Amino acid sequence: MKAGVLFRSLFRSKLNSVIIIVSLAIGLACVNLISVFIIRELKTDGFHQYKNQIFALQADDPWEEGEKMYYSREGSAEYMKDNFAEVEDFCRIINAGPPKVIVNNQEYFDEKMTIAVSSNFFEFFSYELIYGNPKKALESEQNVVISEELAQKYFGNSNPLGQQLVFGKSDGQEEMTVSGIFRKPNENTQMIFDMVRSVGNKNSRCYLQLSENANIELLKEKFAESKDEIPIVHDGTPGTYYLKGLQDTYFDTSRRQTIEASRDKADLKIAFVIAMMILGVAVFNYLGLVNNRLSEKTGEHSIRRINGSSKMNLASGFLAESSMLVLIAFISSFILLIWALPFFNSLTGSDIPLQSLLQSDYLMVFIGIVGFIMVITFIFVLTKVGLKINISALKSGKLISTGKIYIPAFNISQLVVSTILIAGSLIITKQINYITNKDIGINKEVLEVKIPRQYKNMSAIFKDELEKNSSVEMVSVAEASPVLEHYLVLLHYDENGQDKQYTPSVNVGDENYIKTLGIKLVKGEGFSESTESNQNKCVINESLAKIFPGQDLIGKGLPGSDNMIVAGIVKDFHYGSLKEFVEPGYVAYGNDGSYLMVCPVVGQQAMVRKAVQEIWGEKIPDFPLKMESIGDRYEWMHRENRNYAKLIGACCLISVFLSMIGLFGVSYYTSRKRIKEIGIRKVNGAKIFEILSLLNKDFLKWVSISFFIATPIAWYFMKEWLDGFAYKTNLNLWIFFLSGIIALGIALLTVTFQSFKAARRNPVESLRNE
Repeated sequence: MKAGVLFRSLFRSKLNSVIIIVSLAIGLACVNLISVFIIRELKTDGFHQYKNQIFALQADDPWEEGEKMYYSREGSAEYMKDNFAEVEDFCRIINAGPPKVIVNNQEYFDEKMTIAVSSNFFEFFSYELIYGNPKKALESEQNVVISEELAQKYFGNSNPLGQQLVFGKSDGQEEMTVSGIFRKPNENTQMIFDMVRSVGNKNSRCYLQLSENANIELLKEKFAESKDEIPIVHDGTPGTYYLKGLQDTYFDTSRRQTIEASRDKADLKIAFVIAMMILGVAVFNYLGLVNNRLSEKTGEHSIRRINGSSKMNLASGFLAESSMLVLIAFISSFILLIWALPFFNSLTGSDIPLQSLLQSDYLMVFIGIVGFIMVITFIFVLTKVGLKINISALKSGKLISTGKIYIPAFNISQLVVSTILIAGSLIITKQINYITNKDIGINKEVLEVKIPRQYKNMSAIFKDELEKNSSVEMVSVAEASPVLEHYLVLLHYDENGQDKQYTPSVNVGDENYIKTLGIKLVKGEGFSESTESNQNKCVINESLAKIFPGQDLIGKGLPGSDNMIVAGIVKDFHYGSLKEFVEPGYVAYGNDGSYLMVCPVVGQQAMVRKAVQEIWGEKIPDFPLKMESIGDRYEWMHRENRNYAKLIGACCLISVFLSMIGLFGVSYYTSRKRIKEIGIRKVNGAKIFEILSLLNKDFLKWVSISFFIATPIAWYFMKEWLDGFAYKTNLNLWIFFLSGIIALGIALLTVTFQSFKAARRNPVESLRNE
């Protein structure tokens, strides 16, 4: 088909063409973006030369029975390299971030992660050094390799090699020499760092590089057999080391350290399902509108068949039109994809660079999706076009359906997807609201102020100053934040001659800690005002007390730590995610921490923030103030769930919009096909309401069918998602009914406009040629 004829044909059916282009462009943009995300995540650290030979070293976790931790004792990796032929090399990695960096008398705070590693780091892993020697860059512990971005920030366009910078530390300052510049990879990597320095043989996270043909299972057996010789993490554990592949570690969400990023594979599964749902809606839209277009061309095809055209000739012309529409939609989808990329990165916590979209493996996926759509189109058109000569279609203005089952099937599928996403969005929002409003047992208005460790002695001074402020209700000194910064201890106790153990979480604070945080004391006196009498005392939570039913622990030694006297029992408070039940724990007394907990008078938080800033400016002007509320910390802890809500909500809106334009196209086609029938009915006295009912009843049936299909699917998947929370909202039936009502409202809003227009049309116009 000639280009001019092709474009004229598309222009004659402007509405159909525009809806197809818009629908496919949005659908392809979403699917392509999610595909890039999934592939990029699955290929994390795939750029390392020895990726298949690098394994993380794991050990038995002494604090959580049956769990493993990414940690190894000093000397363990050295023993393995010297005694097992399969182990060719190792590399240690620990967090070594300085509180501040000084360059040319300019101070920089809150720089990103600095890691301390073995000197072979840049040979072991394949991070690119653009300046410096990979073998020698980390020979000295006073050498540092920085990122390309930091080199530009610190030194501008001058040569950074050999330049000096100073790390501000708790025990003074340390001069470092820049020995290399590395370029951050375009590919995804789990290691988070901007500066690298060397470290000696220390307890740390460790990676092993094995020989190319190493038998992993056999090596694990050797570890078990040699456990008495290999230094272990803790004497109370089996002492066996384990191996986990470099790329597999990225999907291990149990890692608690901040050196590496991690991703739950469930994220990728959810993303894949969402992509398929949106692609399904877009394709169903497309095929439904293709079906409309075929119906419009039935008369033309019948004439051409009478004149001798083959079925393939008819199909080729139509396929040329469809191919042009898909091509335009594909190009448009790239524009939408570029526009949506920053928003998508913020929702998923990923960092997909724009240039990566042009990589060959991603482009192959894009082309594959378009190819899939074209194959479906080819099959669909061949099964429908020119099957027989339709004499009735030769009458002017007569539209003949190419098959009644297709339009309902396509639109029911769209409405099913939309209803599922609407229900999912409502349930996730309900759970987020539950998390936000749930009483966590701690006053969320309390402010945390982190004091630099070298100024730890200023905690008491800050406390005294703030207690003089009328906007401050109470102040406490603590060792760490009560949210996510507790530590674990392993305690053994004797029960009827049997050795038992438990692992309570520990927070440390002064005599005001319980009252400042608003934690409810349910039994005992708690900490007293006297510093002397609080020594070696603790307050336990209800979960810990339940471990010892029938025992009155008040005034007695804590089981497993008899020198720690229990001064009271407090109501369980949440210091972790709501995905987990509150663990047994206690608050130990201590008044020399580097955190301040400041409880403002109700409605006075802004005044307290201002007071803290003023005191900070007087006492510690050299360091930036780090202050946030307990509520802020709690929100941050559940940010992933909020991002899910936004992502599902965005996909829900996209799906609804695609369904709306699809329904609009179908209702336009339906009203045109029945325009003479409507004219006859109006001549015979039919009212507008009756005609609207006639035109809309099929759409109402589709919504009803889609509701009954979507409800059990949505219920199953959302129940699975909610089961990931220890504390969750109820899965009420009203949510699914509301989803159905919303879907019904959207459908009626979309089709009624077109139906009303057809119902109001003057019947003379439609019957003048009869």
